[in-house]
Amino acid sequence: MKKGICYLAICTFTALILVGCASDQSKTQEYNEAKKAAWDFVKEEGWDNTADEDWQSAEVTEVIADQTFELLDDTFEGNEALRVSFKDKENVVTGTPLILIDPDTNEVIGYMPGE
Repeated sequence: MKKGICYLAICTFTALILVGCASDQSKTQEYNEAKKAAWDFVKEEGWDNTADEDWQSAEVTEVIADQTFELLDDTFEGNEALRVSFKDKENVVTGTPLILIDPDTNEVIGYMPGE
């Protein structure tokens, strides 16, 4: 009886770890696509001169799109979005803008000018 409970506990623990790792890997892939889309937008706008070239190290945070961002389409206001921030080069006066990404399409929906 005790062996059965022990085996059940081990199997449950293993399953939880595997499920957790799978969702983390999925998020990482999704975030890499968002980072790439944001970096392409930064380069397109000519803001890449203030950002570190290592776009893969960008930080991604889930946020709600609001009026603090310059939205490219106002219909996204109040919706969940991904905010991508790039590391700035040393000694820059104005930082690289924060880029807002639609999590469903990985398209740029807005930005917040750097400070």
